[in-house]
Amino acid sequence: MKNIVEGVLLVIAMAGAIGGVWNRLKLGKGIGLRFIQYLGLTVLVSIIVILSLEGRISQEMTGAIAAAAVGAVLAGIGKDERE
Repeated sequence: MKNIVEGVLLVIAMAGAIGGVWNRLKLGKGIGLRFIQYLGLTVLVSIIVILSLEGRISQEMTGAIAAAAVGAVLAGIGKDERE
């Protein structure tokens, strides 16, 4: 079961990254703040969960890394919306 979850998360990370870049190229748009936030959440969260399931990082470290990653990615959303 663990291998299935890891495989699904890997597919999500890769599809999110490749699909996002393909979308940017297809629409002729640049890589902006929203795309970087999307890419960060898509790839970072999947990789953190995979590392945790493999036992490469402890539960405490998983929580700390996940909170830091999500906080860093989402930090500027409110400020960006007001401008």
